[in-house]
Amino acid sequence: MLVFKWSLSEDYTHAYFVVPIIIYMIWEKRDVLNRYNSSVLGLILVLLSIGAYIISLQIRVPAVMILTTIGFAISCLIYIGGINILKDLFIPILLLISIIPIPLQILTILTWKLQLWVSDISTNIIHLLSIPLYQEGNVLHLAERSFQVEDACSGIRSLISMTTLSLIMGYYTLIRKRSMAMLFIFSIPVAIVVNLIRVSSLVIVFHYFKIDLVHGNSHTIAGLLLFALGFIFLFAFQRMLERWEK
Repeated sequence: MLVFKWSLSEDYTHAYFVVPIIIYMIWEKRDVLNRYNSSVLGLILVLLSIGAYIISLQIRVPAVMILTTIGFAISCLIYIGGINILKDLFIPILLLISIIPIPLQILTILTWKLQLWVSDISTNIIHLLSIPLYQEGNVLHLAERSFQVEDACSGIRSLISMTTLSLIMGYYTLIRKRSMAMLFIFSIPVAIVVNLIRVSSLVIVFHYFKIDLVHGNSHTIAGLLLFALGFIFLFAFQRMLERWEK
């Protein structure tokens, strides 16, 4: 079910790469995990999670079915090694949760609100350059043409990808949990800023150079360059945290 949902959503194309990383993270911890003892609490949680999954099969809500499956996996871990095993596998579990698709109803509301917010901020940025622009909801009107801030431009995709990247980067390059948390938090404004630059630049480049970056290869290349810019911001902050730790 997860693979099927990933195949339908461009927001989760990175999930195919994250799964092998999760497996490798757990494999690296194999020596530590062997020291843990089984837990009766875990057995109780396993039975409860199986019951919850059976109920989810009856109500046929995919999001609930996926969450109960993840709950079953975590319960099995607690049964194998006790509650303390979650400390060693916290990041892999968090990564697993991060690639669970957001329920469609919630995603629709978030995307629409982000679309309007990105449209408002982008309009203000463009007005600072004295470019005549009229905003109508999520549509930005120039004299020559109009630009629509669509679902892909809302920033959800950048936010999901950048936060996932920050978890992996922090896990392998930082020591303290506090530093990892700071890198994760920092990735949120980075994703938002990069997306604002993306939307604003489409309008600005067309206004001054009459180059359309909305469609075709130029749009893809521009998106990759801006994602690379976000990665540079994230990497620079990671280096600062690494030095601070030392």
